[in-house]
Amino acid sequence: MRFGSHIKIKFILTGVLCLLAGQLHAFPLKVRGVDTLRTAILIRDLRFGHDIVAENIDRPLIPASVMKSVTVASMLNLADIAERFSTPVVAEGRITDGVLEGNLVVKVCGDPTIESQFLPESQGFADSIAAGVKKLGIRKITGRVIIDESDFPDATTPPGWMAEDIPWYYGARLQGANFRDNRFRLRLPSKTTVPFVPDLKFNYINGKGGKIDRKDGSETFIVTGNRAINDIFAMPYPYKAMRHEIVSTLKDKGIEVGGGNVTPNGDELEVYVHESPEFGEIMQSLMFRSDNLMAEGMLRAIAPGGTRADAITEEMAVWTMAGISGHGLNIIDGSGLSRDNRLTARFLGDVYSYMTTDAFSNEYLNLFPRAGFDGTMKNFLVQSPLAGRVAMKTGSMKGVQCYGGYLFDADGYPTHIIVIMANNFRCNRAALKKDIERLLLEKFDVSLHKETSATPVADPQQTENED
Repeated sequence: MRFGSHIKIKFILTGVLCLLAGQLHAFPLKVRGVDTLRTAILIRDLRFGHDIVAENIDRPLIPASVMKSVTVASMLNLADIAERFSTPVVAEGRITDGVLEGNLVVKVCGDPTIESQFLPESQGFADSIAAGVKKLGIRKITGRVIIDESDFPDATTPPGWMAEDIPWYYGARLQGANFRDNRFRLRLPSKTTVPFVPDLKFNYINGKGGKIDRKDGSETFIVTGNRAINDIFAMPYPYKAMRHEIVSTLKDKGIEVGGGNVTPNGDELEVYVHESPEFGEIMQSLMFRSDNLMAEGMLRAIAPGGTRADAITEEMAVWTMAGISGHGLNIIDGSGLSRDNRLTARFLGDVYSYMTTDAFSNEYLNLFPRAGFDGTMKNFLVQSPLAGRVAMKTGSMKGVQCYGGYLFDADGYPTHIIVIMANNFRCNRAALKKDIERLLLEKFDVSLHKETSATPVADPQQTENED
């Protein structure tokens, strides 16, 4: 009896200890449907170098658009924020009596901003070319307008970009020539496009609804059903739209373009040099709006004239030299649209810590949208004590919701790093976001030194590929 009682008491004590241990190490997120093995949370106090929360921080996870925060950090380590993309336009051939016996050549470099609706400084491209042509006294071009993409190798779609993303504006791949954000509005059944996109084809399939698709590299849209469509899609080959607009503008200005196959004599005159907005402005725009095309452009600017793989090699070298481990990483692109990307919360935390040094802090920290105010964070932590005090890059795709950034004190200095990477969740996205808001408000209540009980406001359900 005594032996049996001891066993029973031991069993009860073991159970109590296990229960207490479970309570002490309960996962910080409480919403049902979170995969606790594929969700990483890091909250680091920069003032004392202490990790307040560190869950699964060495597990490689899909970062979605939080990858953009690494891309711009890498760029800031290698380039000045005042640098710009430069696109020269030249007249190749001899000019005689107002006639260019040759071609007008646009030497593109992968600038993702030409005629972007989001950066007004980048607009007026075709008009500026026409003005440069007229200044040289050219009234006729016997040859063609050529978009030269030879200085931009590897314009392929990054591995891991999903086939269903390819037709849509957010799936527009970076190419040597990028024009009007590589996107256009398509209306069916009229087949009208704005801007005009040459050479599009349409293959209609009988069926219900109004589904539309396009394969990577193809100019043919596959349309199922007969429902009217009015939506924004990715240009298959932006150089065609660019060339069409330049030729049309030249003709409108009274400059004839013959379009013949002319071999120029080797003379070359500068017509116009297009300068993009400064890198700093591009980076803020892409971070606030979560622009995939511009993020890919900034990645490739790390290794001008090189391939995507060259740029990623340079990017990894930056962090190796900074003493930050790349264990478990798999960087595929600059935007985070690839589902093959893998980052760890520890790596992101170390990058964010490194970027608070005096050499980068002002430029880098200002790239993060503020909760309740900016970009993709506008509807997060609205009217809460953390509104305006938390600034994070968001990232989302099917089964993925991520955040990475900082908490700032009342004077605007970063006090904490925040990294949350939820993969494979099975709950409602809005419920997950609300629980993340709850966690942040609880953890930072003491840090804020405020006696407020404002209720966090969850943002609406986000579309799967919004950022």
